[in-house]
Amino acid sequence: MSNPKNFQLFNTTKLDFPVAESTINKVIKLFTQRHSCIIEFVEIVLVDEEEIRRINREYLQKDYVTDIISFHYHDTNETKDTLITPSLEGTMYCCLPRIIEQSTEFNVDVNTECLRIVVHGLLHILGYEDSTVKQKETMTTEEDAIIQQITI
Repeated sequence: MSNPKNFQLFNTTKLDFPVAESTINKVIKLFTQRHSCIIEFVEIVLVDEEEIRRINREYLQKDYVTDIISFHYHDTNETKDTLITPSLEGTMYCCLPRIIEQSTEFNVDVNTECLRIVVHGLLHILGYEDSTVKQKETMTTEEDAIIQQITI
């Protein structure tokens, strides 16, 4: 018997997403176990550079291409620290062309970089920030901890 999907994936690009949906499901399961949270609704939308830049400009007032933008759907007063049982509810916009570029820059395979981006987005949906060096280090540690458990 197969597990139900914990997410919806929408690919608006002409590129194939290199990670199997079953692997993404496994990542989300490991994430929820590690962070003692439940999944409500996670949407992963694959977009091109033009669309990620438009979203970045419109919602974050930043005019550049980035790898991922995440939006959480919980109350703005709620944080991962104030909720009794944190939940994952949000949308991630992933720029697949940028992720492919980054995999070359970081000398990692595309699958691994895609997984890292998914975990990064989940962390943001859960309430993690990466504005400071310390916050970035914390997020990288969390990303690595989950990715190391996945065999592609």
